Amino acid sequence: MAIQQGIYTLANDRVYDQLVALINSIHSNHDENARICVIPYDSKIEKIKTLTSDKVFLFDNLDFIEVLSDFALSVWTDKRFKGKTKKAWFHYSNTIRKLCSFEGVFDEFVYVDCDSLVMSSLSDCFQKLNQYDCIFDDWEHNKQECFLSIELITQKYGCDVTKVKQSCHASDFFASKKGRINRGILQETQSKLLQDEEIYFIKEKGWWDEVYLFSYLTFFLDCRVFNYTMSTNPQERTGNIAGVDPFVEKDWVLYNAQGCKPIRRIHYMGYPSKDFYYLCRGEDLALPHRDVFLHYRFLQEPEKAPKSLKKINSSTQLWRQCGQGVQKLRARLQPR
Repeated sequence: MAIQQGIYTLANDRVYDQLVALINSIHSNHDENARICVIPYDSKIEKIKTLTSDKVFLFDNLDFIEVLSDFALSVWTDKRFKGKTKKAWFHYSNTIRKLCSFEGVFDEFVYVDCDSLVMSSLSDCFQKLNQYDCIFDDWEHNKQECFLSIELITQKYGCDVTKVKQSCHASDFFASKKGRINRGILQETQSKLLQDEEIYFIKEKGWWDEVYLFSYLTFFLDCRVFNYTMSTNPQERTGNIAGVDPFVEKDWVLYNAQGCKPIRRIHYMGYPSKDFYYLCRGEDLALPHRDVFLHYRFLQEPEKAPKSLKKINSSTQLWRQCGQGVQKLRARLQPR
């Protein structure tokens, strides 16, 4: 039986424009026949349902979504983080659903965050899964501040610092195989975290973020990790973050400015989805490589693309800021 390969992402109707652009970039730059599974961030997916086809479909393993949510909640509400869930700014995040990729329909997969555009073939990611358990493409391992406590882990397990740092990675882009994380593993991990108190391995600073749990899982499972940014081949070490890493545009594809190396994707980390919504409706917003984004967003429906971009007036801008303030206030007053 042939190995089923595909792409996962996480989305809801709020990021509809970005999802369309991502899908088109995957079919343009990776594989026109690539199958893409959209994991629902929440129940607001009416617009996304209109995109479903033989190539694009929704993740429907609702049982595993609940398993993941319960797992994350058991960690977030542990005594180590006592009282933090009562903070006004805290909201239970559904980004843990990214890990649904491990229990989906694909035997081998690449997960890509919805606020991204794929810029080249991802075939190499699938090829590397013949040697490794998980593939990443980020520079977290190179940062002084890690997601995990290096001191506590090395004290308990006697492993070197490099191994711990290698287990610290982002979650906006990764490749792996089905079943590498499953219900049984989550139960074992939960026991290790809560009963053996390895929850102290997770840094308190970002305790609510799924990437901290994912990094712990990578270490706990002793995954064979390949990170493109640690490759001995300099052609594989590139940037990927919009507004941080400089890129060169050529024929609607972005390349690393230094060495003009092909990048796997551009990640619009930190840019709000509303900016893309307004951009797609003709507003002149200062987003990096916005023409590239608009190209992929309207690739299949060019007649709907804005003919020109216009600056919004100050009163509209003020009205939106007031609306955002009201939304934040409602969120703070919402009962927990």
